[in-house]
Amino acid sequence: MKINPALSSMVREIRENSLKERQHSRKIVNWVEDHRLPTGAGKALVLILPTRGCSWALSKSGGCSICGYIYDNPLQPDYDIMLHSFKEILTQKIEKDLKYSLKLFTSGSFLDTREVPLEIQKEMMKEAAKYDQIEEIVLESRPEYVTESVLDNIAEHIEISKIEIAIGLESANNAILQNSINKGFFWEDFVKATNRIKDKGARVKAYLLFKPPFISEFDSINDILESVSKVADLGVNTVSINAMSIHRGTFLSQLFEKQLYRTPWLWSLLHLCQEIKQKFPDMRLICDVVAGGSERGAHNCGECDKEIISILKKFVLNQDSSALKEEVTCSCKTEWRSFLFSEKISNSEILDIYR
Repeated sequence: MKINPALSSMVREIRENSLKERQHSRKIVNWVEDHRLPTGAGKALVLILPTRGCSWALSKSGGCSICGYIYDNPLQPDYDIMLHSFKEILTQKIEKDLKYSLKLFTSGSFLDTREVPLEIQKEMMKEAAKYDQIEEIVLESRPEYVTESVLDNIAEHIEISKIEIAIGLESANNAILQNSINKGFFWEDFVKATNRIKDKGARVKAYLLFKPPFISEFDSINDILESVSKVADLGVNTVSINAMSIHRGTFLSQLFEKQLYRTPWLWSLLHLCQEIKQKFPDMRLICDVVAGGSERGAHNCGECDKEIISILKKFVLNQDSSALKEEVTCSCKTEWRSFLFSEKISNSEILDIYR
């Protein structure tokens, strides 16, 4: 069994109650941001497609304990409007002399044909293929939707080497996937999907989650480092370290509201990037901090937050490890070091509450 029944039951109950307040917007949310392309600094055109949302989140297992993206998806997507809007956005946002990463996100899995039917996938790839400025296309998916038929459908309409499939692995530790995140798949499933993607000539991105529930910050640092080593051995092209932020309507949000969870320290992210880039200098390492500097996102004391976030942004864009060596002095660094060890003790008490 790939889920913990007790955790899954709690996640499902919270999800069912929160889904009653689900929004119904059919608009494609989009923006352009600075981004690290495989060949250097460039732009990313990010589109959040208004699909039905993540099938795992809508399942009887309740979805992941930390994710609330499903609440932003409409109950009944209109694919004709979606496709028309998609074409308009590309026309309006892509500039002639720039290079882009096109990120097509669904708050679920682009490769899940219940979210994005094969015909819509095909039409979007055909449209994207018209733009030489698009250097890569990032598509998110759970491993179970990475099938040969879906990949072949994409490859028929666009150069497959431009495609990067991003999978929310979160951790290479099956116990964490099962007992902390309620992920519904194991490391072995990620390995199979990665091999299938690479066999077709596409690239792979692994999202790793920093500090899921019940895992102390100290232990999560070690888990991230171990997970990075495993995905590097597998030949994953890009690793994205996603620091935990608090989503409404989730199991984690309830821990947070009961003051049983603190979002990660920015010091930890800086340390992780330094360690990973030193060991894997050629790896494309991404660390975009969602809600950084706020209580619901990765933060320090408030005095040094902006400085560290700026360093991380500069590093991600240029992949130059020297940016990570900029000296930051703040009294809260001592507090962070003490916290790393004290939290391990309190975490065992929190676990007892939910056993």
